[in-house]
Amino acid sequence: MQNNNLVNKVAIITGGGKGIGRETAKLFAMQKAQVIITGRGEAALKETTSLINAQGGRCEYFVGDVTSEDDCRRIIAAVFEKHQRIDVLINNAGMSMRGLFEDTDLALFHKIIAINFSGAVNMTKLALPKIIESQGSILFVSSLSGLKGLPGIAPYATAKMALTGFSESLRAEVHRHHVHVGIIYVGFTENDENKQIYTAKGELLTLKRDKNSDTQKGVARKLMRAVQKRRQVMYLTAAGKIANLMYRIFPRLSGYLIRKYAMKNKGYKSK
Repeated sequence: MQNNNLVNKVAIITGGGKGIGRETAKLFAMQKAQVIITGRGEAALKETTSLINAQGGRCEYFVGDVTSEDDCRRIIAAVFEKHQRIDVLINNAGMSMRGLFEDTDLALFHKIIAINFSGAVNMTKLALPKIIESQGSILFVSSLSGLKGLPGIAPYATAKMALTGFSESLRAEVHRHHVHVGIIYVGFTENDENKQIYTAKGELLTLKRDKNSDTQKGVARKLMRAVQKRRQVMYLTAAGKIANLMYRIFPRLSGYLIRKYAMKNKGYKSK
């Protein structure tokens, strides 16, 4: 995909029934792309698909879990069988948690890794041959916690940091195929009212934050721009860009500030 025209491009968005994924799907559909959204909850997928189609867009959904290789294989095969191409894969599916590592069950740690990292690997591996054919785009939705490990979210930060290494390796490998590989580091973003996260013991809690640095629509617009402009790396919000510079230029000071203040930030805690 050598230009920024999304008309008739086939775009798969994981975690597309809610939040950032939903808003991204709506934007891609407005640009006349054929959108396919995936996720574990059929009700949300069906609602988003109906909304997009009612507004004149083209959207389909597949229920599936990105941590299941069989589900990923089924989805990729079905999309290609129907549309005969895959141009864009946005690895957006994710799940967060709150809790100290010393209190975190190992099963939960591995589950968070699977959802946020291994799921993206699964979808990318299975879609890659088709995206090479179309010279398309693969985009990873990461987090500012993927730039430097933060306290209270060790499994999540680990998974998001792993996406950085994976995206860099993949980019170097597929450059000769003219495939775009991008990664976006997202900051605190508004959530759906019913968004849930895990506690250290694996229980589900509703996430509440008093303040966010970006909106779902704002992040979605940047995801679309990353694909259209074939951007390799994007750091969202002014605070995110400043944090990235601080981590790189003043690593020791950054580490000190994180140790001293990060756990006091309500954004890292559940209520």
